[in-house]
Amino acid sequence: MDNNSQKFDLPSQIISVLLHPLLMPTYGLIILLNSGTHYAYIPWQAQKILYTLIFLSTFLIPVSIIPFLMSLKLINNIYMNERKERFIPLIVSVMSYYFGLYLINKLPFHVPVFIKLLVSGSLVLIALNLLINIKWKISAHLIGIGGLLAFVFAFSIVFYANLIDVIILLSVLSGVIAVARLNLQAHNPPQVYTGFLLGFTGMLVIIYLNL
Repeated sequence: MDNNSQKFDLPSQIISVLLHPLLMPTYGLIILLNSGTHYAYIPWQAQKILYTLIFLSTFLIPVSIIPFLMSLKLINNIYMNERKERFIPLIVSVMSYYFGLYLINKLPFHVPVFIKLLVSGSLVLIALNLLINIKWKISAHLIGIGGLLAFVFAFSIVFYANLIDVIILLSVLSGVIAVARLNLQAHNPPQVYTGFLLGFTGMLVIIYLNL
């Protein structure tokens, strides 16, 4: 569904912004550092560095390129309804995520493996989105929330973390964002369902292969 204009629905627009796929690594880091596991005891100075680095590389830098692309008329609006409009932003996102992962690996203190997996797993999912987007428009929002749900689920199992409330919340939010994207006519049902399936199963496979 490559619509020229996106249906206006304020609640769905707000949900799409708050649950933007580029925010998922930041949300994942917040969950990890407040999980009640040893991750919560990372020194505050180190936490601030991680928050800043991950927010900048996985959200702020990729988003900051959008006004520039609009000025060049490479994209029509911030919604990027056309499949072809998403190609350059996805490439920029892949490069920015890779740069963030590179910097994380260069930090002068030990960064726990699941924090690295949070960024590297998200990087792989965005790269898959980019490849699929060459031929078919898939829901990046559902890839993002599906990947975050799988990530928290795997983390809770590996470290016996009591995150059932978070898992339930993310499951509900997955349905909420799916409905929002459909209400906005940004995607059709197959694009939404496939996006969630790719995000969830893809992240689980990535974690399994790296542990």
